[in-house]
Amino acid sequence: MQCAVKAARPCLARSLQRTPQGMGALRVQQLQRAVPQRRQQQRVLAAAAGAGSEDPYQVLGIPRNADSNAIQRAYRKKMSENKNNEAAMQRLEAAHSQIMMAALTSRLQGKATVEKDVLYADRAKLFPWRPRLWMAARDILLYSAIAQALMLAWALLSPLTAGTQPIIWSAIAGAVGNVVKQNRLYPVPKGGPDSPPDEKKQGGKNIMRGCFLAFLATFCGCFFLYTLPDAIAAQLGRVMPYWFYEGQTMLLAIGSCTLNWLFTAFTK
Repeated sequence: MQCAVKAARPCLARSLQRTPQGMGALRVQQLQRAVPQRRQQQRVLAAAAGAGSEDPYQVLGIPRNADSNAIQRAYRKKMSENKNNEAAMQRLEAAHSQIMMAALTSRLQGKATVEKDVLYADRAKLFPWRPRLWMAARDILLYSAIAQALMLAWALLSPLTAGTQPIIWSAIAGAVGNVVKQNRLYPVPKGGPDSPPDEKKQGGKNIMRGCFLAFLATFCGCFFLYTLPDAIAAQLGRVMPYWFYEGQTMLLAIGSCTLNWLFTAFTK
């Protein structure tokens, strides 16, 4: 008898679910499970409504002319920094969604310009490490100009005692300025071991890129202001003026300081 009762329990449960009372209980269970999801959606909508009154770019800490890569990097960095703060994460999520939706709307209306990196993503780049045009922030422009002007004044006012030191320090100042600029364009994440492998190496990449730009600027400055004119004169069988050879260090310093400032100001 007990065996028959046990065997009939599943059928009895299914039959109860088909009755109005059973269907009502099932509906109550579904509603109970849906309540946390609805509360979560309400919190997200509330965060989005709160974010609508503030600038989403300020929430993510990026300029308005930031490209898609910079937006994604800033978003991931902020999310990793606030992973234990649910309210902050919802605020960041709402700001990111607002920026993405605005970009999508502009693109659908034909008002957005597609970045060259995205437009020609299928084309192989001959020199992926080449400098690219990018305007630096005002503070970087100012500090770099002051540093290079000091190095140039040192070379021009004390040519005998300064020697090649202004050129070396000009390259160092250029490297520092470029590294600061790279760190702003490609922020170093602070997520710790949870960060992706590529983001963990971002700090080293920024330093290498800044040093490379400074080396390239110093080389180009020295080459175009002294080495190239001397080589052209030699090929033509002529000799450069006397002041050209006497002012070798000053010409090298002028080229190095000028190109280092230009590279820091307008390349990335």
